[in-house]
Amino acid sequence: MDGTAAGIALGAAIAIAGPAMAAAIGQGMAASKAFESMARQPESANKIQAALLLSLALMEALGIYGLLIAILLQGKVVG
Repeated sequence: MDGTAAGIALGAAIAIAGPAMAAAIGQGMAASKAFESMARQPESANKIQAALLLSLALMEALGIYGLLIAILLQGKVVG
């Protein structure tokens, strides 16, 4: 493996690790605050839950984009 391929492989690893960690931390913080808000105001639980699900879906998309970039970069190393 030459230097360019090693750099691309390292870029693929970073492309999956960064968004995965960011998504996991963001989802944990969002869920924590949402549950705390639902405990304080149970009457608004439906609105909070809807906003939480939308934000979790967007955070998960960030992780999927990182995976996609890593797969594309890995194809450059192998191919």
